[in-house]
Amino acid sequence: MKNEDTDLNPQQKAAVKHPSGHALVLAGAGTGKTRTIIYRIAHLIDNGIDPKRILLLTFTRRAAKEMTDRLRKMVGDSANNIISGTFHHYCLMTMRRMQKDFGIVGATVIDLDDQEQLMKLARAQYASNKNIFPKAEVLIKLYSYARNTNQPRLNYLKKFTEHEKKTVDKILKVFEDYDQRKKTYNYLDFDDILYRFAKHLNSNTNPSIRNNLRKRYDHILVDEMQDTNPLQWLILDGLRDPAQLFCVGDDAQSIYAFRGADFRNVHSFTQRCPDSTILKLQENYRSTQEILDLSNWLLKESPLKYNKKLIAYRGKGIKPRLVEFKDDLSEAVWIVSDLLERYENGSKWKDHVIITRSAAASRPVEAELIAK
Repeated sequence: MKNEDTDLNPQQKAAVKHPSGHALVLAGAGTGKTRTIIYRIAHLIDNGIDPKRILLLTFTRRAAKEMTDRLRKMVGDSANNIISGTFHHYCLMTMRRMQKDFGIVGATVIDLDDQEQLMKLARAQYASNKNIFPKAEVLIKLYSYARNTNQPRLNYLKKFTEHEKKTVDKILKVFEDYDQRKKTYNYLDFDDILYRFAKHLNSNTNPSIRNNLRKRYDHILVDEMQDTNPLQWLILDGLRDPAQLFCVGDDAQSIYAFRGADFRNVHSFTQRCPDSTILKLQENYRSTQEILDLSNWLLKESPLKYNKKLIAYRGKGIKPRLVEFKDDLSEAVWIVSDLLERYENGSKWKDHVIITRSAAASRPVEAELIAK
């Protein structure tokens, strides 16, 4: 394995060599969290942990593949024995191996197109006014959010939508019809994977699933912890002990609340795991200190207590400026004028990049560039 003493900074090394117990690693942007997770797994293997007893849960399949590929370079073929993937991948793989226990014998997982068609059928008999009643794609989002946040549907619809009671009652009937159609055809939609796994894992009437799965792992590592939702926390909670959690995330960077991500999975970690340790990665390799000073100020002003200060490995850099514009055209004129000034002062075109929030937002800039 590569040398931990020379490849890692002191904070990364402390996380990698964390001795025992649950740990939450608060990793600011650009602080090397992926490297830390990879070295942590390699450290465990080097210290005698069977790779088959290590579970790595990631936010995307691409992240899981990247980590496994990098691990293979460090520990060889042992990396192939680590169970890794997204929460959905892991849960579905496990349920397929225990089909009778999870009640999914012969079940088919449907994609979003099939889900939409099924919801349209369920919706048809209740949507008397098609211009007012939510369309199938909207109903799917409502259904998905309530399920991923583990909320009773009625509570969610009353609290987070503006629909009248009569419409809410119809939506609930559509959901019941949709559930019945899935049951009739033995279908599982994407949200059923986490929901069914979490429900059976935490069942008090049939604890054998939880007891069985808990015996399989010594260490569970989680990437992008800030983007996990309540169902995913229930899964982690059901799998831990004796397995130790090693969760890595940026407590100031949760951007998937619209899909059910719950920042409390990070901010309440020590309350949920009273014996846990908080570790921090604060040395940033991506930005300069002037940018990080602005970020640190924003964190300090937040009502949430982050208690984290990012330090730039690259040095001071240039102080950011806040420039306000009355419209998109004024913004485009300023951007292009600034670029031309930089170019005339010796900067190369290839050393600049313009980032916009969407493709449509780049059109005024493109038009101004063409005009110049």
